[in-house]
Amino acid sequence: MTLRKPMLYLGKLLLAGLGYEVGEILGGVLVSVIGLQAPSPPPGADMNQIAAYMLYVTPLIALALAVLSENLSGGFVARWLSLALLLWLADTVSTQLEASLVSTFATRITFRVVSGGVAALVGAGVVAYLFPAPGKDASPWAAVRAFLAQRAPGGWAWRLLVAAVVFMPIYFIFGLMVLPFTRVYYENSMFGLVMPTIDQLLPILATRSLLFLLSCLPILALWRGPRRSLFWRLGLSLFLLVGFTQMLFATWMPLSVRFPHTLEILADEFVYAGALVWLLVPRRPVQS
Repeated sequence: MTLRKPMLYLGKLLLAGLGYEVGEILGGVLVSVIGLQAPSPPPGADMNQIAAYMLYVTPLIALALAVLSENLSGGFVARWLSLALLLWLADTVSTQLEASLVSTFATRITFRVVSGGVAALVGAGVVAYLFPAPGKDASPWAAVRAFLAQRAPGGWAWRLLVAAVVFMPIYFIFGLMVLPFTRVYYENSMFGLVMPTIDQLLPILATRSLLFLLSCLPILALWRGPRRSLFWRLGLSLFLLVGFTQMLFATWMPLSVRFPHTLEILADEFVYAGALVWLLVPRRPVQS
């Protein structure tokens, strides 16, 4: 009896991961039908090994969404679209933008953005269905109005402006910490990596910062639990989506590259989640 609940939870994660895989297949069919060409694999990558690793990774993607879905108000459609937006922008679009700058193998981004959009819709739909929030669903518009009503327009204006750029200094701070361990790989173009210039990095980083804010705003507005829980869950979700899963199946790169970047991403995303919660989520009673 003690193990029943965690085993049921694990089973739902595996099922949701399978749903994401189905979405990937459907996305692949769509991009083939509309004639988009697939990108070349990274140099030295074993695609069979990567495909096998994806079986382990997809339940983690489901977990990243499930920990949020359980505390979102607004009903199935609101939770589904909010989770799909987070998954698509944070995991696919933002990651592809950065990879296009720091690697030679992230080409034909449109292929991945379109196929990833289908996977996000299907995967998030399965998670939203399997991991509903307890209690009666409130109107998503009522939740958004209540969220916005807690601050004056001027207060929202400066907070949103700061939130739109706050990922940039966080990225630089932790990136500089790991640079001594990874610089040689980028400077010598090893494993398909390249070192971007600051002029190349800034516009991409500014775009990613805005994308992260857009992907998280629906989650913040629909959240109906304590702020502390939102911090931990959003931080975990972003850590899993933004880089940890990619580092797991990037087997063509050595651990001396993947491990420092995993620690960097862990710090990035939890500090960023804390900044968003502090800036945009007022202290308020927990909604029932």
